[in-house]
Amino acid sequence: ATLLSLLGPREGGVRQALGGSAPCAADCCAAVVECNATAQAICKARCAGRWDTPWFDVVLARVGALGAPSREAATEAPFFQADRNHIVIIGAMAGLVPAITDGYAFSFQTRFTNLVDQLVWNAFASNSDRLQALLFGSATHRGVEPLVRSGQTSTDAKVVTAIHAIAAALPFFLPEAAGAFCAAPAPCFLLRPTIGLEPGLTAKCGSPLDGYPGVPMADFDPEGGEWAVFPPEKAECLVEWHAEDAPGPSGLGQVVAFQLLWHRLRDGWNSMGLDGGCEGGPAYCLPYAEGRTQYNPQVGDCLEEELFPASPSPPPPSTSPSPSAEPVPPPSTSPSP
Repeated sequence: ATLLSLLGPREGGVRQALGGSAPCAADCCAAVVECNATAQAICKARCAGRWDTPWFDVVLARVGALGAPSREAATEAPFFQADRNHIVIIGAMAGLVPAITDGYAFSFQTRFTNLVDQLVWNAFASNSDRLQALLFGSATHRGVEPLVRSGQTSTDAKVVTAIHAIAAALPFFLPEAAGAFCAAPAPCFLLRPTIGLEPGLTAKCGSPLDGYPGVPMADFDPEGGEWAVFPPEKAECLVEWHAEDAPGPSGLGQVVAFQLLWHRLRDGWNSMGLDGGCEGGPAYCLPYAEGRTQYNPQVGDCLEEELFPASPSPPPPSTSPSPSAEPVPPPSTSPSP
């Protein structure tokens, strides 16, 4: 039921709803023989629109990213089926996987990959006629209308928006991957996505952290919980910001990330370490920790206690005569008899 709800009005199948299309200039310099610089420049110029996936040598990318043994093999089955959009997504994921698999247990790995999948799906939905967005599984098992529909339906627009959405969300859920995500020579490096939310967006619309931690979404009834509904004032602000300040795929990716983060930060996983009102700072309020209370180890009466007092020092030596001692007569200056 959830999957079917994400497809929107159900005329046609899943393939029709996704509306896949070839990248711009898909056949430009995509042969066995590598094009010269002049021909490549022509290809790049054909993909200069802001909703286009940037042009790059897809045959060379198949060799590097997919392990095709040669340019000849890269133009044959099965490698030739991978177009530039496939390579962009693969390159982006390759920047995330090491941080996910090397630093977290399996349960957290599934959370991260699920969040990335949602960002990609919602970016696709925002560049479609009928696909629905998915905000948070426990809060709503039904697809919802995206905040913005770009009017674009190409796969280029979907993929480019998805890269910007993942980049915008990274500091909130996997900051250690920010350096590797879309770093050269990954093809998505050509998009130069902004890591984190744009300052202009947060200045106008605030942050997904506004009011956080509040009450986790998991504590509310899925049908009417406080966190199950995105704040209307923020929705209105995001739509306005996208239309007036950032109408391209980079701005749309920011909107997609903002909305999804607002829900996922309140999903009960304590991803920021602040659920339950923890105020002990990053050394105590650890991300994804359980059972934290409002105890703050950095303040309180106990900090005034001297747990390890220093040993008492011995008294300084006295310079006055002891009262019980016999007075000592001064030496005589008279001659001895």
